[in-house]
Amino acid sequence: MTAAGAAGRVRVFVASVEEHGAERLRQLEQAVLLPEERRRARRMLHPPGRDAFVLAHALQRLVLRELLGHAPAFRTGPNGKPELTDGSLHVNLSHCSGFAALAVYDQAPVGVDIESRPPRADVWRVMNVALTGEECSRVLAERNPVLSFLIHWTAKEAYVKATGEGLSHSFDALSLASSAFPLQLDGAGVVEHVLRCQAFPQHVLAVCTLGDTVPPCHIEHAVCDIAGVRTRTVSIC
Repeated sequence: MTAAGAAGRVRVFVASVEEHGAERLRQLEQAVLLPEERRRARRMLHPPGRDAFVLAHALQRLVLRELLGHAPAFRTGPNGKPELTDGSLHVNLSHCSGFAALAVYDQAPVGVDIESRPPRADVWRVMNVALTGEECSRVLAERNPVLSFLIHWTAKEAYVKATGEGLSHSFDALSLASSAFPLQLDGAGVVEHVLRCQAFPQHVLAVCTLGDTVPPCHIEHAVCDIAGVRTRTVSIC
């Protein structure tokens, strides 16, 4: 796997915490994570969140090491978004209780968000903060309102991570267009972007690239160990 393997397409690597197990996660934490990442992991009191953090950062370092041919080095970009110092690839990382996801693209900024099913958050409480009134009505009218909420939520998360705005961009100022294909967010100041969102049995995944180009997107199952990462494509969208 080399940088050429990321040329012209979005690659999204998804790894399951459960599949890796406690002993392998401990090995990844000790052998792959940087000292500051290990310190951050030790400060986390919630075991599922800590395990996902360890897996996410190990996944990122292992994948990028194989794509770049050397260990990745990061700097802080605009609005605090981490980016590779050499600018060769755009990357973004996400994790939730149970899963980690890494998006890599060589052409434009990319954002990714992954949320577990069922979600750990109180959907009904978060919905009123994260969605517009019209979106809330739409979600509640769906046959599966929780899944519909997760699609809206991950789409917005992926967008603000692609732009680097993060939570500085209020979610209720973004609205998911109900009839657009590919998915599209509307709102004041929204820049051109392309959204993909897929629901899997155990998680929902959203990927956003900036610009009007619609690149191929490969979602890949990833398994990490201290020697590297093994992947297989599970979906092309």
